[in-house]
Amino acid sequence: MNLEWLKSYIVIVEEKSITKAAEKLNISQPALSKQLKSLESEYNILLLNRTSKGIEMTKAGLYLYNQAKSLIHQSNLITLELQEMNESKQMTIGSLPSIATSYLTNCNLGNHCVFIQNHSKALINSLENNKVNISLIDNYFYEGQLVKKDLFQQKYVALVPKKYNLGQLKELSWEKIEEYPLILHNFPCDTSDKIKSYAYDNNIKLNIIKYVPFGEFLYGYVLLGEGMTIVPQLVSQNLRHLDIDLIPVESIKLTISAVAKTNEILQSFLNLIKIK
Repeated sequence: MNLEWLKSYIVIVEEKSITKAAEKLNISQPALSKQLKSLESEYNILLLNRTSKGIEMTKAGLYLYNQAKSLIHQSNLITLELQEMNESKQMTIGSLPSIATSYLTNCNLGNHCVFIQNHSKALINSLENNKVNISLIDNYFYEGQLVKKDLFQQKYVALVPKKYNLGQLKELSWEKIEEYPLILHNFPCDTSDKIKSYAYDNNIKLNIIKYVPFGEFLYGYVLLGEGMTIVPQLVSQNLRHLDIDLIPVESIKLTISAVAKTNEILQSFLNLIKIK
């Protein structure tokens, strides 16, 4: 039994297209078709029918799909448990950039590794594919069944040019934010996605004038007075030296959660950062 063939078969079924599945798996379409034929030859049965609407599973194909999902899940758990038995006990921690630079730096991580990605969904994907042992994510972006522990909650903070004369405000309303140009990071970015979703849900009309790639100095545009931006409070704490106003934003909050596949891994991480 070839687990890679089964993984590919699952993607073909879920994408309902060999072409789309090949793109997602980053392999050629002929190579993927060959895997499918090999799988059908191994079991000597037709698994998929091609129709005008795409690919449809046969009765045998549906059975194999369900069994394959279960087998891959069990294989992943075995891999994790064997990793946990490794004497080194080294853990790979997936993290958002702001958490890695402003939170994990205060933790004694020893020989454990930190793997940084810009988006919570990417971190969940890395966890599901065993690239990391645990992921620190924005809880807003996850509703799955993995083991989870909320670590802390914070506000978002607007970084505002001095020339807007808003520094006297203790909190910035969304009505006020609507009046000024807004600059955000490009996709994928949790903060940008969350702000836009919040605005859409609450009928807030944002004046987004620019999207800035990661790696480009977003705060430089604020210093130049081109517009304001919004960042997690953790990030703003490292920007107090800039000649701008830092104002908490009303209503919207950030909850950072640790997510793992097993309670044992989650507890190992919580022990590491000394949280009960």
